Amino acid sequence: MPASIDSARQIKKAMQGSERVARPGQVDGLAIRFRAPEVQALSASNAPPPEALIAQLNGAAGGDLRFHRAMSMGFHVFRFSSPKTAAEVEAIVARVRALPEVEQVTEDVRSTRNFTPNDISFPKQWNMQSAYLYAGSANLPSAWTITTGSASTIVAVLDTGITAHPEFQSRVLPGYDFISDPFTANDGNGRDADASDPGDWTADNECGAGTPGWPSSWHGTHVTGIIAAAGNNWSGMAGTNWNTRILPVRVLGKCGGSVSDIIDGMLWAVGLAVPGVPLNPYPAQVLNLSLGGWSPGGCTAGYEEALNRVRATGALVVAAAGNDDTESAYVVPAACDGVMTVGAVDHDGYRASYSNYSFVNTVSISAPGGDISYYGTPGSGIYSTVNSGSKWPVSSSYDYYEGTSMAAPHVSGIAALALARDPLISPEVLYFSIYLSSHDFPRDSLCSSYAETYLLCGAGIADAYQTLLTVSALEPYLLVTEYYNVDIRHYFRTGARSDSAFILAGNAGNGWRDTYDYFLAWRDASGGAQPVCRFYAKGPNSHFFTADAKECNDVKGYPGWVYEGIAYYMKVPKNNVCPVGSVPVYRLYNNRFAQNDSNHRFTTDMDVVTQMMQAGWLFEGVKMCGGGG
Repeated sequence: MPASIDSARQIKKAMQGSERVARPGQVDGLAIRFRAPEVQALSASNAPPPEALIAQLNGAAGGDLRFHRAMSMGFHVFRFSSPKTAAEVEAIVARVRALPEVEQVTEDVRSTRNFTPNDISFPKQWNMQSAYLYAGSANLPSAWTITTGSASTIVAVLDTGITAHPEFQSRVLPGYDFISDPFTANDGNGRDADASDPGDWTADNECGAGTPGWPSSWHGTHVTGIIAAAGNNWSGMAGTNWNTRILPVRVLGKCGGSVSDIIDGMLWAVGLAVPGVPLNPYPAQVLNLSLGGWSPGGCTAGYEEALNRVRATGALVVAAAGNDDTESAYVVPAACDGVMTVGAVDHDGYRASYSNYSFVNTVSISAPGGDISYYGTPGSGIYSTVNSGSKWPVSSSYDYYEGTSMAAPHVSGIAALALARDPLISPEVLYFSIYLSSHDFPRDSLCSSYAETYLLCGAGIADAYQTLLTVSALEPYLLVTEYYNVDIRHYFRTGARSDSAFILAGNAGNGWRDTYDYFLAWRDASGGAQPVCRFYAKGPNSHFFTADAKECNDVKGYPGWVYEGIAYYMKVPKNNVCPVGSVPVYRLYNNRFAQNDSNHRFTTDMDVVTQMMQAGWLFEGVKMCGGGG
């Protein structure tokens, strides 16, 4: 978004809950065969190894192994108290293997069903395959056992337009060409209802003195294939999502495109009005922007306002981080709040040599982008749909490209898969589901070396399968967002999409900002959650929330306070202690009652509590308990 790391951690707790959950790339335990024949014989008789041997083993493993069962071939199976990543287990295995009593040790990796499509070029697509085979892949085969997408989802591709291709043509919706400059449009006119790509080839010096000419890129067609090429049809390749529909929005042509055209295209893509252009009857839930421009000041005011309006409709914006091997905080729209910004990795999961990064957390996540520049072979890139023409469209074809432009559509396709699994998911929860479900970068990579301090390359590598599991795990919950008004210095919490849409669209005034301090509530009274009463007082222009039934009844009797119903559901603490499986939500009061300006703030973050108390707010303790723990 970029999201608050603390909020992300709270939501991650809710995702994991209190159960042991093994995730792709994680290890449940170890299968060990000891050298002594008598110990191997114990396995054959379904008996554990001697206690002294188990203690010695645990000494090498850091005390985290428990005997689980005997196994065939003379092995015994041991379990970790909770699943570990492959990187964490690597060092443990090395220490255990060094024990003279151990003959062989192997990781007990959690396996899942895979669905391998029969497309003839699928072997060329390392980016779509299992994370066990390629650490830099998006882990699609297991995801496709859950869903291959839905025609009810729409992904807008804001790019060079697209050319007809049998991989996705039947699912292309009527788009629009937003390029207002006829030279850039290269199709003889300005804006029109034809979003097809006429080619973006250039002659020498056409884009500025000294710039070489280039053949047509068919960039939008390549991006679209990554998102939506049909799979398992004995032909061509497989995209991330085989059923989603594509809305082409043409904003790039010769020598690029203008921000004003891009912003108009974004707003139109989600169904908002643009002067002189008919309304879009097919609003998109996901916008893919494999584009960007340099901005010394970071996100511009125009992009910021447009992105808020797009988010207000419930759409997720996915953007490329850029290909300059530099800080992405100066690339727009990648640097903007409200964007899922995507960096690129190669097949082994290392940051691609060209990919932008960030020391200020503007990169949300990484995804397969390939690295032909480093490896020097086409097969290290991303294979997808193009056109064979060097200038104008000729015939459908395929080719390998590299770039964060190729990484972003993997995430857009995964988002569309998640929407197929839960069509009601909010853009914030969709963001977090992808963000928190990523698998790890290689332990010796630059991306991992900074992970404790900076999310240099984002939270991890996008993982389609784990994202779908996370979406399912978060179904009982509702995301409670927070907004702050810089003019009246008030905080406001809501779990209602209508409230968020109203604020983000600017209808509540321009002073409101998303704080990205979120927590989870329950959607209903399941699991012992209690209704949270919502009140509004016109005098201080403030809302108040409580999960305490007595306090709710008391406030109903206070003059000036209007009961607005149930906001969401939370658990109730006892003696300031939350039930197991929930996290404390702290309440603070600004103590400006004399100025008729009272306001409360609710947060799960103790750092926020400390900051507010230093600013003079009164700490009122744990007043409700959110999802997770």
